[in-house]
Amino acid sequence: MKILSYFLLCGLFFLYQSCHKNSSNPVNTINANFGISGYEVPFPAIITFTNVSQNATSYIWDFGDGTTSSQFNTSHTYNAAGTYTLKLTAIGPTGQNNVCKVVDLEPLAGNHSAFSYFIDKCSGVPVNIALRSLNPGSTNYSWDFGNGGTSIINSPNIQYILTGDYTIRFSSRINGVQDTVVRVLRIQ
Repeated sequence: MKILSYFLLCGLFFLYQSCHKNSSNPVNTINANFGISGYEVPFPAIITFTNVSQNATSYIWDFGDGTTSSQFNTSHTYNAAGTYTLKLTAIGPTGQNNVCKVVDLEPLAGNHSAFSYFIDKCSGVPVNIALRSLNPGSTNYSWDFGNGGTSIINSPNIQYILTGDYTIRFSSRINGVQDTVVRVLRIQ
């Protein structure tokens, strides 16, 4: 009888602990997140930010060029080529949460291959990257992602699972001439 009482008491204790751990309301957890569009064109680029945050009531956007916004969804014009760190802080009744992503905007220089990219987080792996060919006259695409992966589509998505520096080679045919651009991408 003592053994049965012991197991019954232990069972009730574990049931209490599991119920107690789940008593916090995960529905109220603030989760900052966003997507972007518009980086598929050379600068000056109007980037549209789509807020998909959860359980927040106010927002602070940092566009990585010294400007900010507090709108729910917003857009921002970048007038210079470069790599921009994008941050969103979502604020709600239970606190705040931040998310950081990266966009790279490049110029289109005549009959040359060019690409921009969007990284889904500032640090950590695995990381997803969307690469976008910028020259509308390009054909015969060839991508080498520097990790053994390749692609022949216009605008591929790639995932890196290890940190490091990756040399990306993008080639395309423009007006009958094959042109290649090489850039190093650092995954932290």
